[in-house]
Amino acid sequence: MLSEEYFDDIRGVVYIPAQAYNAYQMWRDYDGAVTRRDFGYARSIGFNAVRLWLSYEYWLVQKDGFKRDFEDLLSAADEKGIRVMPSLFECCGKQPTAENIEDTNPVTATAISSPGGEIETNPCRWCQPYSYIDWFMGLYKNDQRLLAIELTNEPSPNRSMQFEFAKAILLHAAGQKGSVPLTLGSAKMIFNVPFVGDMLDILQYHKNFALTEEEFKDGLRLGELYQKMLKKPVWLTEWQRLRSSSIGWDDNTVVDDNDLMPNHGSMAGLIKKHNVCGFMWSLMLRPAYLLKQREHGAFSGIFHEDGSVYSLVDAKAVSYNESFIAPENPCVPERFKPVLKHK
Repeated sequence: MLSEEYFDDIRGVVYIPAQAYNAYQMWRDYDGAVTRRDFGYARSIGFNAVRLWLSYEYWLVQKDGFKRDFEDLLSAADEKGIRVMPSLFECCGKQPTAENIEDTNPVTATAISSPGGEIETNPCRWCQPYSYIDWFMGLYKNDQRLLAIELTNEPSPNRSMQFEFAKAILLHAAGQKGSVPLTLGSAKMIFNVPFVGDMLDILQYHKNFALTEEEFKDGLRLGELYQKMLKKPVWLTEWQRLRSSSIGWDDNTVVDDNDLMPNHGSMAGLIKKHNVCGFMWSLMLRPAYLLKQREHGAFSGIFHEDGSVYSLVDAKAVSYNESFIAPENPCVPERFKPVLKHK
């Protein structure tokens, strides 16, 4: 049984540096000063945990540099009283081709899947990511700077080999588990079921958008029920805002302009009321992570790079502190404006 902090003391946020468009770029261009600045913003608004992606693709070409920079990030987090939940792989996004990895066009540069379809669908090649897991677990399985280790994000049951790959890497990591809990990012609560057992210490689900408060509360209540029944922590590890027009995942749907910009306060109060351990998407103001939402022109986040906030009302709601003060700048950065024009 995990300690009580895993059930009721986690206030987290997803972290991708403002200048990075994917995990590979985050680590290729890692800057310790920027990380410390951003973690200072996170702590100022009350966050005590960050969820972020590592990069298998960067590890393949720069193992020593990757370890050095990840160590620096962990030290930066520890200095601020923040614990880190790294995700080792990612099922969402474009395939990890050289072109996609290097893309910096704000209209097209989105998340990168890792390790990608060529490996996921070929069990004969799973030994390659296993070596990455072995390296990581050997170094960090007992590192208390880590809140948990997320093996991968959003494996889809509609992609049978992707789901089998997720099971395989969880089993592989569980075979060498230390004191740090293991988890998987799940798009829906029900997707945890095939993984529930001794391997999975923490259950996750995502609810980035909801049409109504009642819809969102239904998800929170379901999470509470699973937590009570299974006696395992259940975390909402991606949440953004309510949208009255459309959540925007289906083809040919239209999201109203009023629903495209950050409004995290529309969910924050409900999360506080239900005492849910959650991770807001995202700390830094940035265009949507996935292409479908990017095409709508959606943005999320609280902070500009200079420490000003997109919306002070939003920041106060997320911080649970009406006295929170920061300069307000209700504009998107110049380099991101093509996303709005593209819409």
